[in-house]
Amino acid sequence: MAVSAQKQTAVRALSASAVSNDRARSKAFGAIRSSGNSRDMMDITNLEDFQFDDSSTIGYDRMEAQREVRKYLRITKYELPKLKAFVKPFQAPTNTQILRFRTTTYLGESNHPAGPKVVMTVDTKSLPLTNAELHKFLLLVGSRYNPVNNEIKMSCEKFQDRSQNFKWLSDTLDKLINEAKKEPESVSDVPLDLRHAAKSIKPKVRFPKEWNRPVANKTA
Repeated sequence: MAVSAQKQTAVRALSASAVSNDRARSKAFGAIRSSGNSRDMMDITNLEDFQFDDSSTIGYDRMEAQREVRKYLRITKYELPKLKAFVKPFQAPTNTQILRFRTTTYLGESNHPAGPKVVMTVDTKSLPLTNAELHKFLLLVGSRYNPVNNEIKMSCEKFQDRSQNFKWLSDTLDKLINEAKKEPESVSDVPLDLRHAAKSIKPKVRFPKEWNRPVANKTA
């Protein structure tokens, strides 16, 4: 019974203090409204004049820019030299490494929508195919074949993980090669459609000799 009485007394004290605080706030706001200072408090013209005892907004922006520059200068001086431990000598690709991949990294944008995209190119001369099989292979790839440099260009951005796009391109190329080796003579009479490369194949314009500018007579 004593404990319950103490709880009731504490609750009454808290409720009484809350009521008194609310009454004090209402009296204060009522005094402000009656004096007409409620508008003056929100009026920007009533702010105190700047005493030049602090930096301005532009000054803080410049200091923040200086901090960022110093941050990267410290990284350049203390962190970049540590990368020497990971230097590897250049090794030229072997004859079996015929695939070339290209990716794009957008600095400062780790979640760029074009970041996972992978572009693969391969020289048709390096493919393990006969002439008939190569002809069928070019029919299968269609407009991905560039007759100017004899390269196949394929890209993939189906997956969010870049490594999955690498794997998809490699597997797709293997499937095309396996399909090209199945009865290649059946499509040997089908011509290649190179209309997609018409823009890249520019014919050489040769003007008639009669259009040449006459040679000036130096003896005159």
